[in-house]
Amino acid sequence: MKSRVLKFALMALLLALGVPGGPTLAQVKSQDEVPDTKADFNPKVITVTTTGSLREMANKAGYDGGSRADFIFEVPAGTVIMGAAGGNKGRRDGGPALVSGLWPETAEIWLLVRGHVYGGGGRGGDGGDPVPTDGGRGGDAVVADSPMTVVVLKGGAIKGGGGGGAGAEAAAGLGGSGGGGGFPNGDPGLGGSARASDTGYFEAGALGRAGSPGGGGGGGNRGIAGGTGGNAAMPGQSQARVGGAPGNAIRKSGHEVVILSGGQVYGEIF
Repeated sequence: MKSRVLKFALMALLLALGVPGGPTLAQVKSQDEVPDTKADFNPKVITVTTTGSLREMANKAGYDGGSRADFIFEVPAGTVIMGAAGGNKGRRDGGPALVSGLWPETAEIWLLVRGHVYGGGGRGGDGGDPVPTDGGRGGDAVVADSPMTVVVLKGGAIKGGGGGGAGAEAAAGLGGSGGGGGFPNGDPGLGGSARASDTGYFEAGALGRAGSPGGGGGGGNRGIAGGTGGNAAMPGQSQARVGGAPGNAIRKSGHEVVILSGGQVYGEIF
């Protein structure tokens, strides 16, 4: 049962963690309620510095899956966690940065973000000729496979990956350039070959630019320019083909996820 006493207890816990109580609690998403916490909530704190499954991190720390689960996973200030880049190992779409994994129903799982958590950037589409391709989708920053609470502190950030820019179509004598990679690390698309031309002039398309934490990469600019990769939580630019969709800040997957933020949260939450 949710109560005023429970809310004050939660505020006290957040203050102990360094969260400014008033402004932070005021930014709880309207569709979420203040979560129930056990009266004897005594979490184990695990520091998170790399992409992966929170459940697997807990298992490595000694959790056996059968005992009570109270965990706070903390991303320290100065840490940047990025999902796999679109283009890595042949995939077009960016990967998620952090996944909750599956937990027992009684688990109390919190993710505390002081650093930066970014979904991987989508790969840029290839330019024509041959046929140009779409940009890859940006990755989700956080994926909830179980109910959880996400707290973003001042200076912390959760951002969905940007979609890759689309590849450009070739034209007579001109190749289509590749699209740029999406924020923060999407690989660029390849440039295409020029089509036959009666003029004898040929200019192949250029490789796009990779995405970076500073934003999406530009499309190649030789021949016919490719689409620009999307910035954080933004789609890639469409050309002859479609730019990639952005990743979510938090993908709830139908689970109850409570979000409290005094930092930056860029992207959809559903």
